[in-house]
Amino acid sequence: MGIVIKQSGWNIGVTVLGFIFGAVNTVLLGPTFLGDDYFGLMGYVLSAAFLFFPLMSFGINNTLVKFYSKYDDKNERDAFLTQMLLWPLIIIIPAFLIIYAFYDPIRLYIANTNEITRDFVWHIAIIAVFQAYFEIFYAWTKVHMKTVGGNFLKEVFYRASSTVMLLLVMIEVITPVQFIHSLVIIYALRVFIMKIVALKTYTPRWQLGKIKASGDLLHYSFLMILAGSVGTALLDLDKFMINDLMIIDNIAWYNVGVFIATVIAVPARGMAQIMHPLTAGHFNRGEMVEVERLYKRSSLNLSIIAGFLVLIIVCNVNEFYELMRPEYRVGVPVVMLIAVVKYSESLLGSNNAILYNSDLYRVTLWLGLLLAVVAILLNMWLIPIYGLMGAAISTCVAYVMYAFAKAYYVYHKLKIHPWTSQTTLSVGLILIFIVVFYFWDFNWHPVVNIALKSLILSLTYLYVVRNLRLSKEINTLLKKYLP
Repeated sequence: MGIVIKQSGWNIGVTVLGFIFGAVNTVLLGPTFLGDDYFGLMGYVLSAAFLFFPLMSFGINNTLVKFYSKYDDKNERDAFLTQMLLWPLIIIIPAFLIIYAFYDPIRLYIANTNEITRDFVWHIAIIAVFQAYFEIFYAWTKVHMKTVGGNFLKEVFYRASSTVMLLLVMIEVITPVQFIHSLVIIYALRVFIMKIVALKTYTPRWQLGKIKASGDLLHYSFLMILAGSVGTALLDLDKFMINDLMIIDNIAWYNVGVFIATVIAVPARGMAQIMHPLTAGHFNRGEMVEVERLYKRSSLNLSIIAGFLVLIIVCNVNEFYELMRPEYRVGVPVVMLIAVVKYSESLLGSNNAILYNSDLYRVTLWLGLLLAVVAILLNMWLIPIYGLMGAAISTCVAYVMYAFAKAYYVYHKLKIHPWTSQTTLSVGLILIFIVVFYFWDFNWHPVVNIALKSLILSLTYLYVVRNLRLSKEINTLLKKYLP
């Protein structure tokens, strides 16, 4: 776990910095200076782009990570990398031709409920392409165990750039419409810088020679389109459907709740960057003992760290919403339900890395598609009845079912699972702390209440975790920095 802890530590730090910028944008600048309509439009454009980026990438970001270590010969490796950059064009060129040919019907469809969205079809498509190639170049650096620079661009760069643009809106240098246009420029700059970083990490000799097992690569890439689409659909579909069923202001309110809960995923996102290439290497070398060890340790450590964030967020959520306009308070149950989603994701540790880098992904893809259909049906049923809480319930039910179905399938096929007695104890500890601290509030200003409650909760939690000796890695860090 040495390299995992080291690079995960850096990645978590970078991701935290990104979420700080994200908090400024999502909680302060966006709602205040864009207004609920354009802030909701920003959420819609980005969510729609993320829904389509797996298709635009042709699944190459996952294919590159899985197969790169199988090519030992430099010429084969260079031919492999060259073709990985070209294959997405198989999807991108026809997709752009379809948008060009059917532009007006597409505009009318997405503007069915909210007229404001009609002029941003090309923004969605172009951002999806930039996101696709960013992930491909990021995977390029991951296979060389270089994840921190790409993670900085992924988590910090676009959020910090958005902060700058929002400040320009604040001082009336640009308009909210121009801010939406600027998102395309931000994503273009990000992929250009990522390309430079990737080529600096390793520059191949560009060639179009035949690569071995190209049929396997093509088959895997097609399946990764489905896998990526399922993953993003379960997390971004709700905002896409809110646009069809409710006024766009609701996306702004929903976005704040989702963003708050998404903080729980920071440790998992930081650790995932290094777990994927490590797991791929273990599978390619037949090291199943190491795969299981990484599975269990990652689940335990993430359950403890992400659990701490669950406590801070859930126990302070009511006080936090006291700081916002009353209409945003509809997001409180959204925070609770999405927190369950993000914590479930953390409990699975390296489960996704195991599935994407083994032969098990085929069945889970169809399972994921089934649950994506369930999510669509639940959204269509529950959003008209319960509004934003209906969208959150749909996402929570579909995602948690999908997550634990994947864990069961890995256990059924490989006879390994992520849970240990320490993991169970850590989950029980989180539940006890929520019961104790959720209803305990002070009668002062919300900022003071949040700070004081978080301090007491943090000290108590760290003390209990350290003395229970749940995790060797976490205890080592605590003894080093909190003797």
